Amino acid sequence: MSLKIFHLIFILVVIITAELFGARELWYYQATRGLATLWMGILSLAGGLGLSVYALFFVRKMDSSDIY
Repeated sequence: MSLKIFHLIFILVVIITAELFGARELWYYQATRGLATLWMGILSLAGGLGLSVYALFFVRKMDSSDIY
């Protein structure tokens, strides 16, 4: 497995983790109404979205170069 493929898999795992954590925090906010949980949920979802954009740019760069 090349370093580029490992990097892509790692980024995808981090995106999934960030989105699940953000969804959990927003779900937990409904029960507790804690402002910190709301902000952690919003920031986590925004971070996952930012990493998704980064992953798209990385895949485009990978397609234009030799991955093997």
